[in-house]
Parts: sequence; structure tokens; C-alpha cells
Amino acid sequence: MRAFPLPLLALVAAATASSPAPAQAPPAGAASAALGDAVPLDMDPPGNEKTKAPTFDEWSKATKVRLTRTGPAAAPCTAYRVREWLKVRCLGTKPHAMVVLGGDAAEVSFWIDRDERQGGEVQFPMRRGDRRVVQIWTGGVDAAGVFKPKPSLILQEHWLEDRASPTVTAM
Repeated sequence: MRAFPLPLLALVAAATASSPAPAQAPPAGAASAALGDAVPLDMDPPGNEKTKAPTFDEWSKATKVRLTRTGPAAAPCTAYRVREWLKVRCLGTKPHAMVVLGGDAAEVSFWIDRDERQGGEVQFPMRRGDRRVVQIWTGGVDAAGVFKPKPSLILQEHWLEDRASPTVTAM
């Protein structure tokens, strides 16, 4: 049996676990108004400096950014950037678990709300050469009353050496 590299397996898992809905641009209506003040990642890419994770105060003043591509599952999410650090915050999604499926897990952090916001967030640096895939899971109770986990959102970040900016998708 032939062994496949972990990043390839992670991409296959991400593709099979995510919604079959195609990538799409944000609609021209209300979602665009919410993104109106968001800066596209490719318009203002991070520098090459490697910095420590932002503090709470830095995140509270963070710039909203528009991810490279998003799908319907990312509708309740907002992305923020401080230096080379990205935070994707999703409210009302009731996440159950978050996991790095492939790529560099160093410096990735997760948060799941345990209050009325019922959301969560993932934070990680975007540095040249980085590659990672993160999956967010929700869950519910089936007809028999048994908890069933359900894939909710896939975040993929990669910054190829020959590119001017990172590519970040949320599907």
C-alpha cells in the first residue's frame, strides 16, 4: 500500500467533509455592507517579521480583513488581522470542537464560547511558507437523542514562497 503525505490526506478529508456548495463572492446586499470596512488580504499583506501573538488589547483594535474566498458556512464569521496574525471569529455557530487537520499546528489557538454568544475563534500566524487546514465541528442530537458531531467550517491558509500574499479560504 502506498503512503500519502499528511497535507494531501488533510485536503482530501477537508474536501469530503465540507459542504458541496461552491465558493462564491459575498452577495452585494447586507453581507457586503458588513464587509465594507474589511481590507482584502492581498491589498495589505503581512510583512516578513515574526512577532509574538497579539494581546487582548491589540485584538480589540484589530483591522477587519476579507478572506480570499468564502462559502456559505463562513457567513457568521468575521476575520481580523494584527501584523501577521489572523483571527477568524464565528458567532452563533455553537462549535463543539476545533482541530488542525494538516499543516503547521504551531502557534494555532482556539476558543469556544460557553456563554450566550455560542461561537468560537481560531488564531494563527500567516507567514511565508505556511500551510494549514483547520476544521470546526458543531453537533446536535439525532432522532434517538444521541449526540452526533457534524463538520461545520474548514479554514485553509497557505502562503506559497512565490506569492505576494497568503491565501485564506473559509468553506
